[in-house]
Amino acid sequence: MAAQLILPIGVDDVSGIDNFVDTPNSTLLAYLKRQLSQRANGEFDSYSGVYLWGEAGSGKSHLLAAMSQWVKQNSGKTVWLEAGHTWVPRSGGALSRVYLLDDVESFITEPTAERDFLTLIERIKQQNAMLLLTAERPVKKLEIALDDLSSRLGALECFELLALREQEKREVLRQRAHQRGIVLSEEVLNWLFTHTARDLGMLLDFLEQIDVQSLSQKRRVTIPLIKSILDADRM
Repeated sequence: MAAQLILPIGVDDVSGIDNFVDTPNSTLLAYLKRQLSQRANGEFDSYSGVYLWGEAGSGKSHLLAAMSQWVKQNSGKTVWLEAGHTWVPRSGGALSRVYLLDDVESFITEPTAERDFLTLIERIKQQNAMLLLTAERPVKKLEIALDDLSSRLGALECFELLALREQEKREVLRQRAHQRGIVLSEEVLNWLFTHTARDLGMLLDFLEQIDVQSLSQKRRVTIPLIKSILDADRM
């Protein structure tokens, strides 16, 4: 299933998934929210997993951040997993047992890592928890030596995230800027898309820098302000 996502700034951003711009990925977004809502309400307490893949810059990390934010807003907890993890907490309610794993490729670097990854998935499954993970490639294109691991990943619900078109990225920035009280003029947006990276994650991270500097310097967001931020980063 292919879907395009408009994504939030980060884990602690106030936007969350309820403020995503409407795109053709609405079905995926509704599916994820339904899964989390059912856990929050005690309607669903069985193991489930979602595998999200897409090229660099498609917004995978920001989607996980939005899921984490939603859980926090609903009095739950999430556990972010990194390569090398082989344990999971033993306590917590159904909603708190939502595990987030960004960059599957970092978990399959060699045979021992693959076995550890499989152990981790099995322990999450034993908890009847929910697992959300991301990768740059679909499962069938991952170089996995361990058949059992390939089978476990292949059994997950799988969705592709496509990189956004420029106009959609512009709409993301406008919306997130508006939520922060920032006005991004068309002139500023044109300059950003001409002189900075067009990776969605980098653009959103840079928007945070713009917000901080605009507030600290008490300046409107203009091209000179943005240039000064970029020049400071290069020093």
